[in-house]
Amino acid sequence: MVVLRIPDGSALARIEKADPQVYFKIYDLLTYKRDFGKWEKPESLYDPYEKTFPVGLLPRVKKFLNCKGYRVRIKDERRVRGVKLNSVWNEEYKLRKYQERAVRKALREKMGVLALPVGSGKTVVGLRIIHELDLSALIVVHTKELLYQWAEKVREVLGLEPGIVGDNRWEEGNVTVAMIQTLLSRGVERLENDYAIVMFDECHRTSAAEKFYQLGISLPQVYRFGLSATPWRRVRGEEIKIEAVVGPTIFEVRAEDLIREKFLAKPRFEIITYESSMPSFSERYKELYEDMIMNNDERNRVVVEKAVELARKGHRVLIDVKRIEHGKILKEMLEKEGVKAEFLSSKSQNRWEVLEAFKNGEIPVLISTLLKEGVDIPEISAIILAGGGKSDIMTIQTIGRALRPKSGMKAVIVDVQDDDPLLFTHFIERQKALKQYYGRYYDREMASKLEQSVAKKRRPRQSS
Repeated sequence: MVVLRIPDGSALARIEKADPQVYFKIYDLLTYKRDFGKWEKPESLYDPYEKTFPVGLLPRVKKFLNCKGYRVRIKDERRVRGVKLNSVWNEEYKLRKYQERAVRKALREKMGVLALPVGSGKTVVGLRIIHELDLSALIVVHTKELLYQWAEKVREVLGLEPGIVGDNRWEEGNVTVAMIQTLLSRGVERLENDYAIVMFDECHRTSAAEKFYQLGISLPQVYRFGLSATPWRRVRGEEIKIEAVVGPTIFEVRAEDLIREKFLAKPRFEIITYESSMPSFSERYKELYEDMIMNNDERNRVVVEKAVELARKGHRVLIDVKRIEHGKILKEMLEKEGVKAEFLSSKSQNRWEVLEAFKNGEIPVLISTLLKEGVDIPEISAIILAGGGKSDIMTIQTIGRALRPKSGMKAVIVDVQDDDPLLFTHFIERQKALKQYYGRYYDREMASKLEQSVAKKRRPRQSS
């Protein structure tokens, strides 16, 4: 028999009454190798001195011990705190069947990640969980856009005035939306309200893994949930830290299912190619990126040509870039072609005015370093991935902006195939992420083209 006890007011589970070998086994289970670039270092989420581990890992530990033949008893001493909300649900928001299933699963499990694709209504699901529990909640986000987007939804859907913590504000309410950076910099202990629920939006991100973990284990709520469109990462340490805070994935809907049911638009994938006039001999990635992506005239020209073509067909086009300088270059090129375009970054002072003009159709092309996660602009119908990079999560998050259903129009997803060997591998990584995420809707023709591109790259060059 192994006893796992969760003290009241704690986000840690303590091992009690166990054979000595159990402690070593759990230490091994919860240890991973952390990548520090050129070297790795073991790190464990089990504290051998206190004999504790984060509460989100409780299902993993229990399953492991059961498989090893141990009986496990969990003593949960936590009390649910918080105040009643008396929220009023806006009946204009009718839950779809998969949203209802997600809410039921969350209420039953009390913690876990809900994996719902971009455009599937994650925010509504999160608010419905809060409404059903009818208890005070802390919603944690990582950008100002999400801070105000969630606050507006709390007003609109629950009929409550939200608290806002972030963007130089600290105003708590029974439902408070807070930026993770503000909570960590000013201190969680400054929170005055008792919250029964903590909910992390876009919980997959954790470039922020360390910050997410640091904040999560300092919050003692019994009800703890993560919302994500892309609940996976390449590095196991980051995966296990997400799980440590909110628990495992308890509900998942695939994008291809929602496309089939017409909740999301059917995508059309395109690849554009170009020929560079000269290769880059840069050894550092920063210089390579500047030479072969940002300042590459041939590459920028095909991106602009595609954006002009899509805009003239009636699409609202988002061009995703990584650098501010790159965005400004593309904006200038588009305007020379007679197409009105605006560039948005986190430093843009007029971002709300620009977004509103784009939504209204006054601006057909938007170039941005910003609109990757969480920002809701259903008017986007085409995306050009002009910024390169290999992040599967950022790729999925970005193109999800175009997958809201539009009458008589497919969502167009355009990627740029780079010729440089390293940038070509990044292109392949992005396409693999799309193929995995969209399943049968990543069409056979695209898969065939991808295979041909890889085969061509691998084919040895003939010597003269």
